[in-house]
Amino acid sequence: MHPRKINPKIVIAVLLPVFLAVTALYAWRSGSEVSVKVPEEIEDYLFWEARNLTDFKLTAAGNKTFDLDNMKGKWSFIFFGYTHCPDVCPTTLMQMGAAFKLLEYDPAIYPEIQGVFISVDPDRDTPELLKDYVAYFNPGFIGLTANKARIDAFSRQIGALYKLHNEESADSYEVTHNSTIFLIDPKGRLYGRFSPPQAAPEIASTFIRIRKFYRQQEENGWSLF
Repeated sequence: MHPRKINPKIVIAVLLPVFLAVTALYAWRSGSEVSVKVPEEIEDYLFWEARNLTDFKLTAAGNKTFDLDNMKGKWSFIFFGYTHCPDVCPTTLMQMGAAFKLLEYDPAIYPEIQGVFISVDPDRDTPELLKDYVAYFNPGFIGLTANKARIDAFSRQIGALYKLHNEESADSYEVTHNSTIFLIDPKGRLYGRFSPPQAAPEIASTFIRIRKFYRQQEENGWSLF
């Protein structure tokens, strides 16, 4: 029995539409999304993939609500701590304030950034107290807190850990907390972080590079690899 001959015209008629569809899909993906490697000088500061945040509610001075919408449209530098902190909090906020002072020289960048200090010790830190506390480091910094449930709901999204050591005293106790400055992008996503020890020049210069890369990423539809 002789093998059946395949008609080349039939093969072409069947495979040509498939080939054209695959080619068009590849061309569309190539034009709309290009995978790029994060520049080496900022790769240690960025998360592998920006993480969307769910809405939250914290409280600022004057009983004003601060939620996810208050972060959108700006770069938010987030630090968790408490006002009775003897060393890490004032040191970190001082460096963050100095970094903002350096960024203030660029009129295009400075309006895009905001510093946010979130107290994980609401029993001792009222929103009014926090307003005065953060103003020492930068008049524009925002001080926030809330009840434990709301603080936990937000801190867990960010990955900021803390523990109150108030088992023996309700007035004098310490708090163990994360000392990272977290960076939220203008879309309200967890985008990067500045791990300790932080220095103002490093924070400022690295953020300028991050912002530049972010803008290129958004304009060109880049994904990361």
